[in-house]
Amino acid sequence: MSLVRFDPPGLLDDLNQQGKEIWHNYISGKFDEAREGDPGKTSDGQEIECDFYGPREHYINPAKEELADDAVEIDIEWTGFPRNVTIDSISNRQRWRTADSSRDKQDEYCEWSISRTADGKIKQVAFTCETPEYWELLSKLDPDKLLKIYQEHVNPVIRTEDIFHLNGDYNPKNRWNSSTENGAMHLIQVNNTLGAEIELAGGASIRRVIDGRELTAERELIECGRYGGIERHSDPHIGAGANSVARQLAYVSLANPVGIYFASLNTQGWVTPDGTDASEFWTYTRGTQDKPVRAIFSVPDEFGYSVGDIKIGGKNINFGGQISDHIKMKLTAVGSNFGNVNIAPMTGCIACRIKPETVISPSLESFTSQIQSMGGIRKHR
Repeated sequence: MSLVRFDPPGLLDDLNQQGKEIWHNYISGKFDEAREGDPGKTSDGQEIECDFYGPREHYINPAKEELADDAVEIDIEWTGFPRNVTIDSISNRQRWRTADSSRDKQDEYCEWSISRTADGKIKQVAFTCETPEYWELLSKLDPDKLLKIYQEHVNPVIRTEDIFHLNGDYNPKNRWNSSTENGAMHLIQVNNTLGAEIELAGGASIRRVIDGRELTAERELIECGRYGGIERHSDPHIGAGANSVARQLAYVSLANPVGIYFASLNTQGWVTPDGTDASEFWTYTRGTQDKPVRAIFSVPDEFGYSVGDIKIGGKNINFGGQISDHIKMKLTAVGSNFGNVNIAPMTGCIACRIKPETVISPSLESFTSQIQSMGGIRKHR
């Protein structure tokens, strides 16, 4: 099979040819970093060195190494509602209210914002899984296009000064993308990044044997490999999926276009006032139908009722979290060369130490530098 050219998530066409080239190089570079297995730095800037961390020899960059003819794509799915919130709650109402209170709570690569009618009923819930790296690039190359997308998908009244700082830099946590009320254009929760997805799959691709037994269960794999959040729906499940491919003596990668996507909304058992199938009110508005990155749940005005009049499990929809309980998210892994990748498993769990006298660099510094080196950048003023 030919080498991959990485397309923007959801095959979005917002970027010009220069931007698409930068995006390809960025994603390819993240694969290289994840395969190498460099633990990098702590949040306060100290470098780390780890045992049993890398290299990840089962993990390949399909832009540099051709996939075998037996390559197969494998969708890995998980629930969109944040499991960490569920663990810390004592009732459904409490967890729904908590998840609706802040985008920082929505850590399953699925974030949402709610619009209500004058009487307080939910009118619309907008869901996004667009990753921040894409928007960082778009803001550098075409800030006018970025503004137009906000106006089309969030609110037509949005102005330049609402989403850009005075110095012209994009503000990803602007007033129209920072809460669960004013809008949700792209992901902002600190763990919901595309780089995290690529690194997670790489870290999970290492086969591990402890006391003569190969690890296979979701929790034991992530506890040993330390490649993500143990209590999330997403990270343990993604990791187990990637590791299962490696255990078949195959190479592991991620399918183009690399991204997080909505897989489905299950509305079975939902009751609408007029008997209409509630799935009709679920619409993908960015990305492709197979790889959507934005979704809206909203009842058109001609129906004469709102989302808040629909019942799930006998309860009216009063929270966006009630809907996210039934959303499945996905990423698509790729397995290839099955049965032929004879790489010995590691015989230990990750153990890390902090190196002395180190300094931190911004997480997107190399990405931004690459954009600048390509030229064509203009700030929005």
